[in-house]
Amino acid sequence: MKTLVIPIFIPHLGCPHTCVFCNQRKIAGISEIPTKEMISKITTEFLNTLNNEKKYYLEIAFYGGSFTGIKAELQEEYLSEANALLKQGIINGIRLSTRPDYINEKVIERLTRYQVTTVELGVQSLDEEVLLKSERGHKGQVVEKAVSLLKKAKIKVGIQLMPGLPGDTPQKVLDTTKRVLNLKPDMVRIYPTVVIKDTKLAEMYQEKEYTPWSLDEVIEVAAEMLILFSQKKINVIRIGLQATENLHTDKDLIAGPFHPAMGELVKARVFRKQIENIFRQIDNISQEINLYCYPGELSQVKGQKNQNITFLQEKYITKINVLPQKELEKGSLMLIDEKEKTYLSLREEFLVKYTEEVLY
Repeated sequence: MKTLVIPIFIPHLGCPHTCVFCNQRKIAGISEIPTKEMISKITTEFLNTLNNEKKYYLEIAFYGGSFTGIKAELQEEYLSEANALLKQGIINGIRLSTRPDYINEKVIERLTRYQVTTVELGVQSLDEEVLLKSERGHKGQVVEKAVSLLKKAKIKVGIQLMPGLPGDTPQKVLDTTKRVLNLKPDMVRIYPTVVIKDTKLAEMYQEKEYTPWSLDEVIEVAAEMLILFSQKKINVIRIGLQATENLHTDKDLIAGPFHPAMGELVKARVFRKQIENIFRQIDNISQEINLYCYPGELSQVKGQKNQNITFLQEKYITKINVLPQKELEKGSLMLIDEKEKTYLSLREEFLVKYTEEVLY
């Protein structure tokens, strides 16, 4: 059953201070703080857009601020409204996002009382230097405690990560990723750091105190993060910021590796690595090869504007024909050379091999 999220944005509510990278009003493109009455209204409007013949798992999701940091009375108002919709069978779940240092036993009691099903933690990094330079206001060990409390309460846990923050490096990102693997979250989001107007990071960028990562640097490290999470069967539910009008038109985006199809670029990079893994098994690559994939993944295998194939053909001096093969599983590839020798790459086997040989 497909999950659909009904987003309720509470920009900056509950945040004790603003981290260097953050301006939720700009990121979400929304500045109005919702009333409890608006929750039912937004839900009804959302439901009116759906095909009633299809079955969906519907979640109300409170995004954009640190939900468990807002005043307890307002939390109760929002949650009671969402819980009423849950009890009526109008929605199936309640999701919210918050800071890891705003999870404690009292908070857990409130969340369980209103039957909150998922909490996403804005972790961003587990490197102490990165947390300090990003002015997060807490240490990495806080995350472990928050995840433990949520899991004990049988609340699903999501973790949000931001590669490319001040003081960050690709190795620090991979180290953070490996530590997150040990926490066994139910899901992960990867948001490469970009520079938004009216943030301290924008000031740091203008003063040349911060240099954003390039698009290719982010794609490379995010691909390796995706490989690590996929190998442990942890679902990466989003890569890259949502393309709101403000960001899409560069109205509020100053600099950094934003791309409206970041997820597709990262998945294409994983396929590039998988194809190269096949090539490394071949002593003499023939002048022309046929590469077969699951039909729905043709564009990811080829890469945006055929970038994967262009890169591989130039590097390995061979012509590559990418062809659909419906018998192949998603993520798997089959290469046949001019001598009709076949090489099969199953996605799970590749993930294990790449993780063991390259990332550890």
